[in-house]
Amino acid sequence: MIRFLLMLVLVGFVSCNTTRIKNESYAVSNTAPELGSVGFSELGGIRSTKFEVRSIPKLESPIRLSIEVVPFNKRLHNIYKSKSKYNQDQSQVAYIDSLPRKPELVTIRVLDIMKLVSEINGEHNQELVRFLKDTEDSKVVTGITCYFSQDDLVKIKQSDAYYIAHYQDSKYAISLYKLGKKTDVLFVNSLNILAYKLSKFCWGVTERGKWYVSDIINLNSSCKGKTEKQIVEKKHENNLFDL
Repeated sequence: MIRFLLMLVLVGFVSCNTTRIKNESYAVSNTAPELGSVGFSELGGIRSTKFEVRSIPKLESPIRLSIEVVPFNKRLHNIYKSKSKYNQDQSQVAYIDSLPRKPELVTIRVLDIMKLVSEINGEHNQELVRFLKDTEDSKVVTGITCYFSQDDLVKIKQSDAYYIAHYQDSKYAISLYKLGKKTDVLFVNSLNILAYKLSKFCWGVTERGKWYVSDIINLNSSCKGKTEKQIVEKKHENNLFDL
């Protein structure tokens, strides 16, 4: 009986720290890590998860994103109200559960994972790769849920392609495209991020024994093929030349 009660408490505790959006699990936090951030995740209280950002990859080329507009639900609106205490500039989102038309927010996910992997392995991110090699439990933010003004929502809906890139060497920006032409640039206010999606790294090794980031996958997935979830130094095998 005690074990059963403990399991119920644990399930309730975990559910308070996550929310489901489009069949994906997102972490809830009072802080809001930027899309692409690398760091460590830990439970930070009864209703939130803490993510400690340690680095943000340098992007020399834009990376394709997936952006979907989704309606608020009661759970997301409660998260919004909880965060609104920390943002005095927020425009109030009116949510009434009984009304058929709900206010909207967006999910933003890295679509071209292999492009992100390529950027991380580039010469311009050598320090980041060294950090990932020295730590065994680093995660990367591959998705966020946030809200924009109505004007920005219209721009997003009118676009058919989205990319993230460094903007004037300072921060990330989202470029909007329509029929192959760039139409606008949007910035994500960290205070407007309600939840985020974490992923983990898989490692590959070259014939010369050099480890590199081979893939980025969901937290509940397993590394595929010859990739490893952690760097494993191969033991030196004795041969005739050692005798």
